[in-house]
Amino acid sequence: MKKISTTLMAIFTVLMIVSFSTPAFAQDVLLDTEISQAVTKLDKNGVEYTRFIIQEERDLNGIKYKTDVVVMAFGTTVEKAKTYAAGDNLRAIAGTNEYRGSLNYNIKAFVN
Repeated sequence: MKKISTTLMAIFTVLMIVSFSTPAFAQDVLLDTEISQAVTKLDKNGVEYTRFIIQEERDLNGIKYKTDVVVMAFGTTVEKAKTYAAGDNLRAIAGTNEYRGSLNYNIKAFVN
């Protein structure tokens, strides 16, 4: 009897760990907006990245407001990102991400 209860407890524990540790997959979105700010810099390892700031309209309990949102380009998307400047229209497929409680986007591909 003790062996059965120990086995059931182990199975229950594994199921609980699996159910709570399943990662949430980021949703891809199509960005089609004007760039407010564009900056290309080097990270601490000397690798280039580009940061765009865009304006996004949001709604909270019926109150509409605009907020700045960060859009990042890393790796193979940096070369294309460097051709954009403030005032240009950004059309890209991006993954959503949360960094320190704020929504931001990581560019996966540019759309012509």
